[in-house]
Amino acid sequence: MKFEEGTKKLDEIIDKLDMEETTFDESIKLFESGVKITKDCLEILQQSKGKITKIKEELDTLVEEPLIR
Repeated sequence: MKFEEGTKKLDEIIDKLDMEETTFDESIKLFESGVKITKDCLEILQQSKGKITKIKEELDTLVEEPLIR
């Protein structure tokens, strides 16, 4: 799942939970699903943070090295 897909699904779950017709059992299932999607999205963010940190460190190393002429 992509991050954007996850946030879209979370929006759909929130909309369903706001509906008065949603039963208690449906609400529990939606909530469980929302928690799982949230965990997946947080994992994606953590992975992205790691990638960005690595790229920044590589860039910092390149910038700090003196240019040989």
